[in-house]
Amino acid sequence: MKNPFVYGEAVTGENFANRTEEIVELVRDLSSTERIFLISPRRYGKTSLILKALEELKLRGFYTAYIDLYKVTSLQNFLEIYTREIIRAVESKIEKMFNFLKNTLPGLRPIISLQPDGTATIGIEHIPKTEDVIKFLDQVYDLPQRLAEKKKKSFVIVFDEFQEIMNLNSDSIEKAMRASFQHHDKVGYLFAGSKRHILYDMVSNPDRAFYKMGRIINLTKLARAEFIDFLLQNFEKTGFSIDKETICRILDVVDDYPYNAQYLCHKLWDDFSQTKKITKEDVEPTLERLLSENTPIYISIWDALSLHQRRLLYAIARSGGNSLFSQDFISDYNLGNSSSVQTSVRLLMKRQILDKEKNTYFITDIFFKEWIQRKMA
Repeated sequence: MKNPFVYGEAVTGENFANRTEEIVELVRDLSSTERIFLISPRRYGKTSLILKALEELKLRGFYTAYIDLYKVTSLQNFLEIYTREIIRAVESKIEKMFNFLKNTLPGLRPIISLQPDGTATIGIEHIPKTEDVIKFLDQVYDLPQRLAEKKKKSFVIVFDEFQEIMNLNSDSIEKAMRASFQHHDKVGYLFAGSKRHILYDMVSNPDRAFYKMGRIINLTKLARAEFIDFLLQNFEKTGFSIDKETICRILDVVDDYPYNAQYLCHKLWDDFSQTKKITKEDVEPTLERLLSENTPIYISIWDALSLHQRRLLYAIARSGGNSLFSQDFISDYNLGNSSSVQTSVRLLMKRQILDKEKNTYFITDIFFKEWIQRKMA
């Protein structure tokens, strides 16, 4: 029997923890070809939510394209991925994609290559000059609108981890995107990301091209009642005996993070696959084993930190992140002065080890926080 709890990858179908309200909202607004910025901390299930919404939009007759900017390595690579995903939305067969690209963007030279799994994919022949890549990108930006008008079928485009556009020729790309996108009335756009401070700056800074380009949706943790039902059902459908009190204990341990909850439940399911009975007392031993398994990873992260960053993380793990700059907090944990704390906070946020919600800083990986509390005391 297959373990029903999936972590470490985007989940769909019955493995997806229902976010009914969020799906309805995204599908409704993207169906109206709105522009949305979806901002979410890591491990909240952002990508799974996006793929679920795209699945629903496709069933409703929309062309859909998903571009993961985290995979983009260069400006040409961005052009290649963007072009391929737009064309893939319209044509499914590789030969048709090849001919479609040749006819639609005649200046580009498509190539067919084999992926490691043996399947064929469309690429673009290398373009030596950056200005030529930018010129072709300008054409590709308008391609979804052109196709939607021609085929009388609206498009929805998703840019996941959109903050990674900063690693390219960011300012000119953002301006070119806005110049095109603002005229598209048959294309809905979703710009999603997990580096919240960068995305907030993109849409709230008057000097940035995407200033007030669309509305912001902040993804929050899954409602506990909804999550309890999902976890209970997944245990029970595979023959496990577990009560709501134990599920609540699991969610307390992981602070309601969807990724961490799925991870811990996956380990519990494995640990008790013979007896198929889990009690509240069983959670702690499994958690301890999980932390031990991840110790090499956490040691690697810890070793790369300065001593001040380590002390700050330990302080947050022990006392929370509400008063990092208070004199008592700084003195209690030997953090020097507020300037040193600010520097460490900035560097830890850049590495996505820390994040901030309202006025509270928190360690993004709840298991890393638990490991610090237990192993670094």
